[in-house]
Amino acid sequence: MKTLNFASLILSLHLLSCVSTKTRQPQSNESFHLSHLAYESNVPLVETVELRTGIFFESSNVPFKGCVLYLEGLADSILNHRPLFSALSESGFRVITFDYMGQGGSTGSMNHTRLHDPLFSSLEIGTQARVIWKELGSLRSPAGNTCVQSKKMIVGWSTGGLASYRLAYEGWADSVVLIAPGIHPNKFVGEAAEKSSLMLTGDQVITERTLTRNQFKNQPNPHIDPINPISPMKVPLFATNLLLTSELSQFWKISPKTNGLVFLSGEEDTYVDREATKKTLTKNASHFSIVAYSGALHEIDNELPEVANDMIQKTIQFFSR
Repeated sequence: MKTLNFASLILSLHLLSCVSTKTRQPQSNESFHLSHLAYESNVPLVETVELRTGIFFESSNVPFKGCVLYLEGLADSILNHRPLFSALSESGFRVITFDYMGQGGSTGSMNHTRLHDPLFSSLEIGTQARVIWKELGSLRSPAGNTCVQSKKMIVGWSTGGLASYRLAYEGWADSVVLIAPGIHPNKFVGEAAEKSSLMLTGDQVITERTLTRNQFKNQPNPHIDPINPISPMKVPLFATNLLLTSELSQFWKISPKTNGLVFLSGEEDTYVDREATKKTLTKNASHFSIVAYSGALHEIDNELPEVANDMIQKTIQFFSR
């Protein structure tokens, strides 16, 4: 593995991403059921945080097909992907998800979040994902279904894609869908791709226009919550951990027992290196299917309709096999 000095770490900061539950107040069978879960990290300075969780129940109009865990990206929110969640629900899947510490509706700091931490594994997205799956998966839907017998199906975007890839590597996941995963981050992301100095000033580099070509002129904009943090420089400890984990991930061999479908954006995506990602996956997860969308930017599920709709339908078909 190549050695990275601190300067290259800073230049390569990248976007990617005992418990108790409060009372849930369901709105309708197909709506988001939002709540908070008290997550005890047992880490000094972090302690207990309130993770915002979400359940998008399966539609009652179709047979139940199982549960899907969604892992978001950096600066993301679980409220920003309703088209994907709605389509999965309408096809018989329940979506379980949560905001990382300091993102969306969760308390704490994203700077404390980790993708790989041998000392404090409770800070890892994967560890929190396991807890969320156990807690929310045991709840019964209005139709009486639970996730107890469901295969562990995961969709992960960007940072969440890297976290999902690790869960596949560890053998926890049965099937994964990776959307522009953060296996090979670019050095200058978002707006910094055109003005590299923005990566060092802490000004906003993560913007909607660099995430998707869709301007949502003839449809509702799915981005409900604002971008936060606005730059990886705002969370340097997390971003450095992401970069180091991405280096490790390039050597992970995925077992043929774990099924995988990967969606890659176009070369115009400023956040990840599509060709390098494809090369690594072909080498280490050769049984994964790969679909690439020329011209697409990073947030594929909220891209132009011809891209987003195709991605969503292929995801449903993959999980329905």
